[in-house]
Amino acid sequence: MVALQDEKLLPVQPWQINPRWLISWWEMEQFSAKGFFLVGCLIEGVKTECLMGSTVVDPDQPIYNFAAPISEQAAARAKDYLPRIERECRSIGLRLSADTVKRAMERLEKRDQISINYQWLNDKLTDLKALICDEMKEHGFFYISPERGKFWTKADQKCLFGDAVANAFPAALFDIHGAGVCLAIGIGTPSVFHLMRVLEFGLAALGSIFNVSLAHTNWEPAIREIESKIREMHKDPAWRAKSDCKLVQENYSQVASHFAVLKDAWRNYTMHGRGRYGEDEAELIFLNVKGFMQKLAALGLKGTQ
Repeated sequence: MVALQDEKLLPVQPWQINPRWLISWWEMEQFSAKGFFLVGCLIEGVKTECLMGSTVVDPDQPIYNFAAPISEQAAARAKDYLPRIERECRSIGLRLSADTVKRAMERLEKRDQISINYQWLNDKLTDLKALICDEMKEHGFFYISPERGKFWTKADQKCLFGDAVANAFPAALFDIHGAGVCLAIGIGTPSVFHLMRVLEFGLAALGSIFNVSLAHTNWEPAIREIESKIREMHKDPAWRAKSDCKLVQENYSQVASHFAVLKDAWRNYTMHGRGRYGEDEAELIFLNVKGFMQKLAALGLKGTQ
């Protein structure tokens, strides 16, 4: 008998394919429930074989003689079931249990040299059931309700803020996803922290239009410099030549003013550890930042790659 060695041949657990995707309850059940059920059935099948094989028909003897060597039939049943138990345990991530089954199979293969009785096999299976329960307790899963799950980026979704934002600000995708994950699991303050980082990509894009860098400065002086240059746009012949110069200037002025509001309302408190946000407040900030970033993308602002 060849023990299972190559785990690459085993089914891939859905939460390992991409740990950043949200795995549904249905997907978990489809993957692991059948495995757990099969393992339980197989274990009970071998234990039943031990029970039946150890039965004594002599009325003067105990009903069961677990000290008796296992029969060929019991050994054949164990050799058939144990590899399947090992495979199912490995496929659902119960490595210690699978290794325990593997060692039991190796000992069973040597039963011609080693005396193996029903008691040994039955005890191994009883201990295996307890080990499987212990291992299952070590694997934790976080429940996310459908209402909160909308904030987790889906596998077929580029960005929670929409494709336009994703294309305009690709470097912000990590923090947009992070903000959504934090909202999904119910921690508001870290979500707002990520959102402020998202806004910084937008402010940097606005600053690049006016040659204002955020590399070595805070928001306050950068916003002041940007607002100053927006007010002076009409003095630039290149800007005056544009047919929509006044509209562009107005849009940029509104955007810069909104950055100033966001800085005073959330950014300073969050980055300096003074702000704490519950789920509802963080969700409002999330929606506000989403709308604002969509506006920046619509205005043609582009961030770095």
